[in-house]
Amino acid sequence: MFSKKNFLFIYIVLALAGWQISHADNGAPRITPISYQQWHEQRLSYRPDIVVVDMWAMWCSSCIEQFPDMVKLHNKYKDKHVTFISMNLDDRQDRLSLQAAETFIGKINADFTHFRMDENLMLAFEKNNLISLPAVLIYNRQGEEAYRLTADNPNRQFTKNDIEQALNSLLSQP
Repeated sequence: MFSKKNFLFIYIVLALAGWQISHADNGAPRITPISYQQWHEQRLSYRPDIVVVDMWAMWCSSCIEQFPDMVKLHNKYKDKHVTFISMNLDDRQDRLSLQAAETFIGKINADFTHFRMDENLMLAFEKNNLISLPAVLIYNRQGEEAYRLTADNPNRQFTKNDIEQALNSLLSQP
């Protein structure tokens, strides 16, 4: 579970970066809760687009560090039938981290769809076959997982270039 001590650390880091933790401007959440089953159905609805899913959480410093790259990639590929989704995996009962996540995506202008896995955290990892974060799952035009880029191997972390290579490969296919 995300402790108050960890939240304070993230708050200080964000404050030093010039961000303030606050409510969404209109009071509405920027991150939509979704169950695993709902997500499976939603993901298939994006066909025939290629779908890039960034699995992340506020407690994952590598996730926060790479998120601006996802925004840049979204802006680069949004007119090429590539849909970017962020899937937040913060503990669904930790309101402070969820508020921080909503503020974070607003501050970096991540203008794509954001979901929060509305499952028990351990079950969310299990159902998504995840061991660690960050993770980027890329689905082809048929809705099948084509690439799984994870932080599972500490000696080989994926990069923005790995994501772009996967996208260019899928885009070159009919």
